Amino acid sequence: MAPTRSACIPLGGRPMLDQIFQAVSDGDYPRFKAMVMILGTRTGNLKETVESLTVEDPRLPGAQGYNALHLAAIRGGRLDICRYLVEEIGVDVNSTDKEGNTPLFLSLLSADVSTTKYLLDHGANPNKAKQGEVCPLHQAAGSGDCDIVELLLAKGAYVDPLASNVTPLYLAAREGNDAAMKILLDHNADYNRMVNGKTPLMRAMDSASRKCMHLLIKAGADIMGAAMYAVDSPNAAELLSPDFFSCVLEDIGNHQYDLDADEPVAKRRTRIARFKSLGDNCFKTKDYVSAAGYYTLALYLVPDDAASATLFSNRSLCWLHMGDGGKALLDAEECQKKRPDWPKAHYRMGTALMFLKDYQRACERFSDALKLDPGSSEIEDALRKVSESLKLSRSKQV
Repeated sequence: MAPTRSACIPLGGRPMLDQIFQAVSDGDYPRFKAMVMILGTRTGNLKETVESLTVEDPRLPGAQGYNALHLAAIRGGRLDICRYLVEEIGVDVNSTDKEGNTPLFLSLLSADVSTTKYLLDHGANPNKAKQGEVCPLHQAAGSGDCDIVELLLAKGAYVDPLASNVTPLYLAAREGNDAAMKILLDHNADYNRMVNGKTPLMRAMDSASRKCMHLLIKAGADIMGAAMYAVDSPNAAELLSPDFFSCVLEDIGNHQYDLDADEPVAKRRTRIARFKSLGDNCFKTKDYVSAAGYYTLALYLVPDDAASATLFSNRSLCWLHMGDGGKALLDAEECQKKRPDWPKAHYRMGTALMFLKDYQRACERFSDALKLDPGSSEIEDALRKVSESLKLSRSKQV
């Protein structure tokens, strides 16, 4: 759940304090100023008097230690009161309540950009955390307040603060706030920073946010790390969604992945088999995007040898079902390179070429496949059909 905003805070306490804070809450600047001046006249020190006015009512645990600037900030739209407190009286713009909230942080809860901007322009620290907890940028990113995210970064907020075991980018991924995520990535947020054992991409997968996944993958996020996280989970089929695979397939060839040389061979083989099995299951249900994605992930792990031929063959068939004959042919050619004497490799090439209406070459590939497997009725049937198509196409050319 995203950090929540406070819409209203009840007031309580000493009668005079009640009236002053009620004036702030109501946005009644003349009344507020008049009462503060009366108190200042009595005490002889206006700044000290105003800063000493804080909520101490045990019935208001969320507002303990609030001063007038805190209340004006969380209410929003109280710029005249903020100006008076900061510029005329000199109240500390970075003062904290008993929970460590600053006026800046509280202004984010009101989503009033003008108040946030005013405080930042007058010395508010954009990196001051709430008693070691989240920073203002965490709050803005988690809530998806893009204007405030931009403003905080422009005023010097650190893009990757770690607080409460999360970063702003991680929160944006968790909440599916892709617009805020894009701003953070544009400011070089660390897209592979591990938090609680997860990268932002893993968290976006948990949240099934396609837009966030796409942004992270395009930025260079570790696809394989996310895939390994998912495949080792009992609910891998839920984490590795069609949206995730759409991003993976768009990204083929754009990144190189260095395999962990220290990973046990048996563990890698288990993962390859798991990816292939999940791909086969998706193929059976006609989810060809996910099937191709699983085969792609397995190919990243498999050694560059004959063992990869089956995966190229399977993915080639997925491309055909998705209507992409060009990619189907490329995978079929890779399959044939890995296992030149495998009938299915030539058959896959023939099928892709037939889809592309290159009947002459398709006929040659099916013929090669039949030589390697003379008794295959499937290959014989394919060769007969492509021969008929070739004759028909030639007759139309006459």
